[in-house]
Amino acid sequence: MDLDTMTNLVLNNEYKLHEKPLPPNQSQPSTQKKRGYGLDEYYEEERLSNEQHPLSEDNSSMKNAKSKKRKRTKKQKILLAIKILIIFILFCIAFLFVFFKTNIFQKYKELWVQTAMTTMNHQYLATWFLSDEEIQEIMSHLEVQNNENSDSNDILVGKNNGDVTIEKITGTGYVGYVMTIPDASKVKLVDGRKSNRGSKLSEIVTSNNALAGINAGGFSDPGGVGNGNILCDAVIMNQKLLSGNKSTRYSLIGLSKDHKLVLGKYNYQEAINAGIQSAVEFGPFIIVNGNKQIKNANSGGIQPRMAIGQKKDGTMLFVCIDGRQPGYSIGTTLLELQNIFERYGAYNAANLDGGSSATMYYNGKVINKTSTPMGERYLPNAFIVEK
Repeated sequence: MDLDTMTNLVLNNEYKLHEKPLPPNQSQPSTQKKRGYGLDEYYEEERLSNEQHPLSEDNSSMKNAKSKKRKRTKKQKILLAIKILIIFILFCIAFLFVFFKTNIFQKYKELWVQTAMTTMNHQYLATWFLSDEEIQEIMSHLEVQNNENSDSNDILVGKNNGDVTIEKITGTGYVGYVMTIPDASKVKLVDGRKSNRGSKLSEIVTSNNALAGINAGGFSDPGGVGNGNILCDAVIMNQKLLSGNKSTRYSLIGLSKDHKLVLGKYNYQEAINAGIQSAVEFGPFIIVNGNKQIKNANSGGIQPRMAIGQKKDGTMLFVCIDGRQPGYSIGTTLLELQNIFERYGAYNAANLDGGSSATMYYNGKVINKTSTPMGERYLPNAFIVEK
């Protein structure tokens, strides 16, 4: 082969080394058809050939292997999730046993029981896990003992000047409001019952042409859907006994004719002799004659609160604490409520009906955020502040 012929072959890529092998029994294509066929064209043709035959034996095997792998992976994930769920359930059972049946978390168990049992509708949170005897033992241990009546002679009610004020307060886990009423003569206990139901606090305040108010005593609330007009505790209104027995002694929170907050255990006649004009049965008393009544941090559990107090100079205090709203306010214990009254100089103070009844109204609107999405409840009575 001469030099010119060899040069033409190299320049035109016409040498057999780079030709694509032909199947058996096929003749070599003509030089014209082979012209320009090199390595790049060869690999491109192979790629196109593979794409045109996706169900080839190799591709099918790979797809089957991937499918089996995906199935195994999915099954493994399901089994892992089931194992985690079983472990979590076993852990919860073990924790509940340790929490309720041992003394390792005694402080928190007591707080749990007190919180559950001082509600109307959530006592099952304690009764599910503890016997009646165990619950009663905890409740008795943490019961507040009020063995002292307030002394009205220690309170000097005068004509205190100044406007009614409201201060928002916050603490660990709670948001609340303190209403200060300099003129105690403006505070009254009024009946809010109608023929077939109680009244919302806003209705009670408005109908009495008052400036402000708070809920007062408790009421029967069967199934949590009570109408607020069925009295279940002793109530004295304008020296008349509306509910209760005249011979039975009750823990009364009342207002005297000379505008003093009176706290004590009285029967009807003893209450009248003590100068009580109107009163509701509730409690416990928080501070009596300057003496703190709450000794245990867990007493009363954590709840939304409503309470009333009075300073030595006659200034009245209303304290409302929101609760049962995680992320905003869960409520306070009775000990924390006592600390609040102490900071504001209360000489006498008592716990009123709280929970979803706790409502504070002032100057045309509800100030606090009630613990129920329904808002204001129907109430049997309220403490109001006259204009």
